[in-house]
Amino acid sequence: MEIVVRVGQGCLLLVFVLSVHGKVRSRRGYAEFTASVRALLPLVAVRARPPAVRMPAVQVSNVQVPNAPAPAGSAGASVVAGAVVAAEAAVVLALAVPATVPVGLALATALLAPFTLLALAAARRGSGTPCRCFGRSTTPLGAVHAVRNAALLAVALAGLVASGPLASTPATAGPAHGGPAVTFAAWLAGGVLGLLASALDDLVGLFRPLPRKEQTP
Repeated sequence: MEIVVRVGQGCLLLVFVLSVHGKVRSRRGYAEFTASVRALLPLVAVRARPPAVRMPAVQVSNVQVPNAPAPAGSAGASVVAGAVVAAEAAVVLALAVPATVPVGLALATALLAPFTLLALAAARRGSGTPCRCFGRSTTPLGAVHAVRNAALLAVALAGLVASGPLASTPATAGPAHGGPAVTFAAWLAGGVLGLLASALDDLVGLFRPLPRKEQTP
């Protein structure tokens, strides 16, 4: 069971380190992440809005409102962006300390669950907003990210269960304590998984069809 914990620790530690670094690597990078949060918050609000209050597009399009207020959710975008970065940094710190790894796994679970739901919502509505999950990617948040987040959520949950009280009972004790070599191998395997997860947009991009050239007469 300890191997499962170490794999999850290595995977999620790398993922959240890269995630925090990608968001705060520069002032421009953080501004881009905040802009993506500002664009995605109304998406959540629209899902909760009753259909009856929506106005027909033809009536709204002809109305010009000078100095119109910002869309719902924009006011809190900076707060939400800062909270996300702080929470991800807390996951990194907790996973980096052996005594608080279960806390880090629990925090990662608490973050990845809403991240997965948000990606599902974006996929259903066809949102063109990039998540800026690791800073640089401009790939719109969608089904691929939902699958990735769900996989990471499964890793966090598996590690959390394996680090719980049941993992220390004699019935579940197995070849977990294999020494430093096994622990290092588990961290390395987790790191590889985390690296693949963080590079998912680039990997998916390799299989996208190339743009077709315009036919000249």
